[in-house]
Order: sequence, then structure tokens, then C-alpha cells
Amino acid sequence: MTNPDANLLRTFIADENQAFAERRQGKFWPANHHRIGPLAAKVSGLLDPNEQIDFYFHFMRVAAAVPSVGDKEMPLLLEAYGRMLPFLDLGGIIQMSRRHKLLFVFGFDDTGALPSGETVSAKALKARLKLITQVGAYTTMPAQREKKAKFAPFTDEAVRILEVFRHLGYRHDRRYGEDLYSVTDLRFWGMVFICLLNKATRADLLADMLEGKYDLMRRAEQQAILHRYVEAVLPDVGPDEERFLMLAQRLKKIELARRNATESVDLAQRLKLPFGEEEDWEIHIAVPLRGTEDHPLIARNAVRLHIRPNPDWEWELSARIAGRGEFSEDEKKSYRNELGFPLLGRGNLHAFPAWLRQLREKNGLDFDIGAADIRVGRKRAAAKLVARWLES
Repeated sequence: MTNPDANLLRTFIADENQAFAERRQGKFWPANHHRIGPLAAKVSGLLDPNEQIDFYFHFMRVAAAVPSVGDKEMPLLLEAYGRMLPFLDLGGIIQMSRRHKLLFVFGFDDTGALPSGETVSAKALKARLKLITQVGAYTTMPAQREKKAKFAPFTDEAVRILEVFRHLGYRHDRRYGEDLYSVTDLRFWGMVFICLLNKATRADLLADMLEGKYDLMRRAEQQAILHRYVEAVLPDVGPDEERFLMLAQRLKKIELARRNATESVDLAQRLKLPFGEEEDWEIHIAVPLRGTEDHPLIARNAVRLHIRPNPDWEWELSARIAGRGEFSEDEKKSYRNELGFPLLGRGNLHAFPAWLRQLREKNGLDFDIGAADIRVGRKRAAAKLVARWLES
């Protein structure tokens, strides 16, 4: 009698062989790979060696995960990974496109091996997959930084991580150019965090990303993120680490200069808002259409403005009028304008009150500034200054 698990695995392999031959995603397994995941540890007893290689190849390609295998299966897994390498940068047919993750796990790619060597034992594979699980266990960067103690046990791998970054020129994904490159990849920044937590590697990593040796994609944005991770590890840095402290101070000055060049900070200074030089403040303003009975926070007929001192996300302006449509723009561009509103435009954040008056004069929409909801955290003095600005 045929083993049903073996049948399922062979069905998966046959479907994905056909899909890959046609250079496309399969129609079933990419969304249902969880059905075969539990069988990944059993394939050695269910499939012959060539079938196992096919399985590992497609499982990594479709599930974007490396299976943990025994020493006997390691050569087959390595052969499957080698088969993937020519296709990593094509996208679509290979879900696992983050080169830093695979290079760290296996120790080599199509351009060579890491100085620390290839992964040849099941024990080493299991340990490295544990690190990959850790860096992928969070949904936000602040959540990663708050769990510093969870990353500390992995600092023994910091040297290998640094090798990975340098091998790749700090570019974890080669599929895209500047516009689509993911500068917020959590597995990349989780590995950066581990390097920064290791005294032996943190200065070298910081120098690599700060001094221009490597051509970082969207350098300014990456350095802004790097600054936040550096600030998270500074309490652990000793006074003898002069090189790291000097580089950290230099990075801080770069980020403060970028921050101080924003419209948001310029507005805060104009209004004399009581914010600290490095404070992560936010201003939320909701102005309802006159006669709207709902609270401004939930009113459908309202204009909303969100302001932050972030060089990569300074402000966002939006409006919604029931039955007529929506409007939204930020300091970079306009996204939708079904209402036919004039654009506020980059460089004109300070003119938001005048923009509201223009809506009344040209669009016949009277937004009630006196009923505006203004939120600036717990700083009531700041809220009063913002209210005064709106009425100016």
C-alpha cells in the first residue's frame, strides 16, 4: 500500500516541477505549503535522494524557509540550495530572495564562500536556523530593539554576520533598485542588531555603514534606522570603545542635521513648541466640517493632518467628505484628489491654516477650526500653541 505522506510529497514535487519549468509560481502550494511543512523532517524515509533534492529545492523556493535536516541529508540540502542560486534574483518563482539569510545559513553563494566556511553539519544548520527564527520573530523595529536580551545569546555569530554583510556589499536583495528596495527588512536589521551587541564587531559594522565604503541603497534612510539601533546598544558600550563612540556621535550629528532640515521641525520652532532636540513627538490634528455632530476623531467629514520630525515621513494631510470622495497628500506627492482640493505642497506646511481658509473660499467647505481635535501627547502647552496657529 502506498504511503499517503509520500504521495503528498510527490504530488507537491510534480506540481512545482511543472510550475518551475514554466518559470511561474505554482497555483496551489505557495498558499498551502503548511500542509507539507510537517513532512520536511520525514522525507529521508519517504523519498529517494533525487526526490529529496527536488523536495528541498521547491520547499525552500515556495515556503521561503530552510528545513532542518540530519547529517545524512545535509549534502542533498546543499545541492538543492546550489540549484536555487542562479534564480535568487529573479523574484516571483523564488520566494526566498533575501540573500543575507541564505548566505548566513549555508555559508556560500554563487560568488564564493564566507571566511567562516560553509555549513556542513546538521548541528551548525540548526543553530543558524535558530538565529534566523529570532531575527524574524518581530513585526516592527521598535519591538526588536525592546527585546535586546533576546538577541544577546546570538552574538557569537556576529563575526559571521559581518562577513555576510561585507560579502553582499550590505545589499540583502538584488531584485530591485532604489525605489523598491526594502530598507526596512526586519531580518537584515535583526542581524545588524546582533553585530552591534558584540563588542568585537560593532565598530566595524558602524564604520562600514557610515563611511561610504559600501554603496548602501537609500543610504540616508538606512543610516537613520541604524542610528536608532546604535542608540539602543549605547548603554552597553564601555568608555574604552572610543572608535565606536566616536562613530556613534558622528552618526547622531548626521541624523540631527537631517531632522532639523525638515518642515516639521521648522514648524515646531516657528510655533515655539516645547519639544526636545531628539524627542520623537507627533502632532495629530482633526478639523471637522462645520455642523458635523460626530467627534473630530471619528467624523467622516473632516480634514486630518499628522506631523512628525522624521526626514523620511514629515507630514500627511488627508480629507474625506461623505458622498464626495477623499483627498490625501504628503510632503512627497499627492495620492488621491477626488475632491478637487488645491495641494498644500512641499515646503508649505506652515501655511496649513491658510489652506483651510482656501477650501472655504474656493471649494465651499467650511471646516470648523474652533472644534478641532489637537493631540500632542501629554504636552497641553504644545496643543494650545498649535490651536493658536490654526486660528492665525
